Amino acid sequence: MSRNVPIHSWPGSYYINSEKRWVSGTLSLTSSSVRFTAAKAEEGESLASFKLSRIMEIKKESSSFIFSALTILEEGNVKHWFSSLHPSRAAVFNVLEHFWREQLLSPPGATAVDPEVSKGKELIGLVSGAQRRLEDTGKVLQHQGEQFDNIISGLDKIESDLDVADKLLSELESPPWWPFAKLPWRSQQEAKSQQAAKTQSPASGAA
Repeated sequence: MSRNVPIHSWPGSYYINSEKRWVSGTLSLTSSSVRFTAAKAEEGESLASFKLSRIMEIKKESSSFIFSALTILEEGNVKHWFSSLHPSRAAVFNVLEHFWREQLLSPPGATAVDPEVSKGKELIGLVSGAQRRLEDTGKVLQHQGEQFDNIISGLDKIESDLDVADKLLSELESPPWWPFAKLPWRSQQEAKSQQAAKTQSPASGAA
């Protein structure tokens, strides 16, 4: 998109200082400049044109203490007067000041970019970033799902091993071929424990 295509245009009038008269026309704002074009066909040239980077000040003033006007001070102490702006002086002032300050905040040497193009690029960047984050999230969730499946598999194996171990322990404590309920060494240990308890009981009573 050409940088000379107007972003905003407003009908109004411009004061020609050399002729001491107001001329009706259109005030236009592009991505890098401001210009005023006369309305009549014979005067259809740009009566004023300057870059945003050359603007020193934008102010709301009054012309002849009656008419509300908008003034733009350009480098070289050149002052431009605009009046009868539609829809209103305040609306035009806010838009011009916004783009002028944006130009001031841009880094030195940076070329002006059409706002519509920059918004489109910003939107594409946001969508692309969101898509990348979504893909990364999907990969992480897939990996976590695989890890979860592995953990469940491991727990199932541990549970199966514990069941086998419990069954083996039961068979060791009471093998089917042993005629008694308890193992012989386990019976000897329990008999010794009971004897020791009986020996300690009389001693405790004597004390």
